[in-house]
Amino acid sequence: MLKFWDLFATVVQRFNAWLGYLAALMIVVSTAAISFEVVARYVFRHPHDWNLEFNIFLLIGSTFLAAANTQMKRGHVGIEILDELLPPRWNRWRRLTSDILSLLFCAFVTVYVWKYFHEAWVGGWVTSSTWAPKEWIPYALMGSGMTMLSLQILLQIGDDLLHPPAHARHEVLGE
Repeated sequence: MLKFWDLFATVVQRFNAWLGYLAALMIVVSTAAISFEVVARYVFRHPHDWNLEFNIFLLIGSTFLAAANTQMKRGHVGIEILDELLPPRWNRWRRLTSDILSLLFCAFVTVYVWKYFHEAWVGGWVTSSTWAPKEWIPYALMGSGMTMLSLQILLQIGDDLLHPPAHARHEVLGE
């Protein structure tokens, strides 16, 4: 069971690392597209109607796709002062409780984002601009990112329960 869990964790974490690189690439592409629009608009006096939505889609995607990578490094905002004030055992339980609550929230959001993706896909939703890109695109990016974030948090909970730190094991066993 532990070998399967460790294999699953490795696969998910490698995929999350890859998504982090993809998110960085999306930001680079967005930067290039914005620069192109600035030159087209102010040098050639020929603005484009697709650029704003294109960049919004890229930035939404990069934000959500990078979330699991950030969580994998525990890079999200936390209250670090509590780490210093509380004993290690309490910090472990505080972190575990926080992860469980985060997982519940992220799973809830994930379900509803995929629901909106399905409605946008089936309903053929498009934006109201003249370019009119499909709205399922940002929902797919959001759903993928939230799914991976939920899996990453689940991995952290599982790792904390299956592989507790040495000092936590000793405190639990009373050694």
